[in-house]
Amino acid sequence: MIIKKIFAEKKKISFYKNSKNLKKLIVIVLFLNLLLDNVDNLFFQNIWYDKYKNVNSNKWIVMATFNPPSSFIINLTEKIKEWRIVVIGNNKTNDEKWNIFNSSNKLIYLSSDNQKYLNYSILNYLKPNSYFRKCLGYLYSIEHGAKEIYEIDEDLEFDIESTLNNSYDNTYVSYAKRDDSLMSNPYIHFGASTIWPRGFRINDIGKQTEIKFHVINSSNISLKPLIFQGLINNFPDIDSIFYLTRVKNKNSYNVQISNSYPLLYFPKNYIPINSKNTRYLYNIFPLLMFPINLDENIADIWRGYIMQYFAWKTEGVVIYFNNKTNKTLELKQEFNSIKDKKNYFELNKFLELLNSFSDKNNDKDLFELYNDFLNMLFENQIIEKLDIKIYKAYLKDLIYIGYNFGFFSLNERKMKNNSSVKNYFKINSNFELYIPSSLFIIKNDNFKLMNHFSPNKVYKDILLIINYNKKGFLKLNNYIKSLYNKYFPNIIFIYPSNIKKHNIISCNESHKGYYAYICFNKIYLKYPNYKGYLYINDDLFLKVWEITNFNFSVPWFNLFIPIYKNWVHYIQCYPLYNLIEKNNDWKDNMIKFNGYFEVIFGQSDFFYLPNYYASRILNIFDKMYKSKIFLECAIPNSMGILLSSKYQIIIINALWNEERKEAINYLFSKFNQITVHPIKLSEKKSRTKVRQYIYFINSDEY
Repeated sequence: MIIKKIFAEKKKISFYKNSKNLKKLIVIVLFLNLLLDNVDNLFFQNIWYDKYKNVNSNKWIVMATFNPPSSFIINLTEKIKEWRIVVIGNNKTNDEKWNIFNSSNKLIYLSSDNQKYLNYSILNYLKPNSYFRKCLGYLYSIEHGAKEIYEIDEDLEFDIESTLNNSYDNTYVSYAKRDDSLMSNPYIHFGASTIWPRGFRINDIGKQTEIKFHVINSSNISLKPLIFQGLINNFPDIDSIFYLTRVKNKNSYNVQISNSYPLLYFPKNYIPINSKNTRYLYNIFPLLMFPINLDENIADIWRGYIMQYFAWKTEGVVIYFNNKTNKTLELKQEFNSIKDKKNYFELNKFLELLNSFSDKNNDKDLFELYNDFLNMLFENQIIEKLDIKIYKAYLKDLIYIGYNFGFFSLNERKMKNNSSVKNYFKINSNFELYIPSSLFIIKNDNFKLMNHFSPNKVYKDILLIINYNKKGFLKLNNYIKSLYNKYFPNIIFIYPSNIKKHNIISCNESHKGYYAYICFNKIYLKYPNYKGYLYINDDLFLKVWEITNFNFSVPWFNLFIPIYKNWVHYIQCYPLYNLIEKNNDWKDNMIKFNGYFEVIFGQSDFFYLPNYYASRILNIFDKMYKSKIFLECAIPNSMGILLSSKYQIIIINALWNEERKEAINYLFSKFNQITVHPIKLSEKKSRTKVRQYIYFINSDEY
């Protein structure tokens, strides 16, 4: 501007007729202008840095934005307590509206102008309006004390209190990996079995129903969660082919997820991880850099696969959870299957490279190993050379801001491995028992089993109901009571014959179990004042010490799936379609429960109902029985009719075919299931080994 004014006055000043003087003046003015600009920039930088240099927290929320702050974000800044938010803007963001929040020190807005003052090396590789600029937010939060990063989309809403204060230190559901696949679809567990996420292998879609779940307590494993992937209820991160072929209304896609029970994924079981609703713990921070030469959606998913592999190398695992989040804006994701072609045509190659790489030299620091891995991807034309350069720049930035890399050190990992204790104990020539780490302590290199029983775990206000499917089982009463009565002093047995004893209810319908659910009505009417009712069949073994952390104020029942024509009991369940269609309330509730109207079935050897729900299910059970609906359809559909949202799904480890012959062995497996079925306690061999198992799991009790 100064130079333009000088030339505008050129004719009025005779001084300018001398070209030498003009040149000198121009040089002086340019120098002064440059100096003033630099002084101004340095002054602004110092003010900006001084203002936010002391904004530190262990917990940071990171997001990128194009839009003005939403009402949810405004509300979030008022309720986040110890959390802080860093927002990455771009050239199109309204800086003025975001800068309002900078004064609170709870939200730091990094405009395009502010970003250049961060002195991070990765700035040399990031385009001005690139989504990958979100990585600046990672570095900024780490520099300012982050031990945990929660990454969200700008149009995400969630329950602030439960989400930000949840340590997920409770009971998780463990997915048992299939032998024929590297991947699994988490949506099945959450009640949305017909959809699949972006980044899921196309050739695995038809295998979705083959999954098996097992329940495990998070305190019982040595592998610790490093990544928490959150599900988004309203606009899940769905696959583009699914969206283009299944979704009728292209402006919205509203799927309500029915199960809030978290899902834990063990090594060698990949799931698609995105950056829309994800929490990362400190030890995974060096792997947050995106491969920037891929489309952002592909880079997002493929970064997740890379993180999973290296999380496993550092004894970490992934948790998939539903924290009641919703997308609030119109769906922004560009559903273009051509754009996503790498996910369809190169994903298999990418995962095969991951697996082949896993067998290579493990005597390296993870940085060196990761560098080898990136070079392998480059050689196979998965990524470009620039991706390797920016990752090295990212590591340089982490060193600059003081990140502690000890977790990635080979020596530290070796020390940890050498000092770790194996959890396997030889019981006899046939069995090797896995004892969860939470059940023993180490003292002078010797093991001592911990007593899991305490008076606080006695459920005096819960009635335990045990159903006998066959006559002649009364001789088992004392044995079965000895398994459970320390925890459940009140036990009632259902017996399929007329008999008069104080703790036995005669119910002919319990024979073979086809309609045993109607026997529950008899029990409730006789004992209506218990806080809750826990029902199990005689051939199901319940590890009662594993339910301590369960919520007894909500129902529990087993996983369910839609019925299919080849199922042996299909005919006994099909009348449910007509029965539910005639009752509008039932149909509406099933749609709310399942997301759509479909008759379902599932293992029904175990369920729990608090009194409130127990009193309301009697009428439903009665109508199911009058229509002679088979138990494994009657119970799941009755639950669906009864419930809207608050329940826990408890996965029963049901064994079939040849597995049943060795069912007792599953007691001693590494997976610490809550239930095992069938355990034929009518057989002396089974009773002996169950006793043996309980003794070794808790030597002080039995």
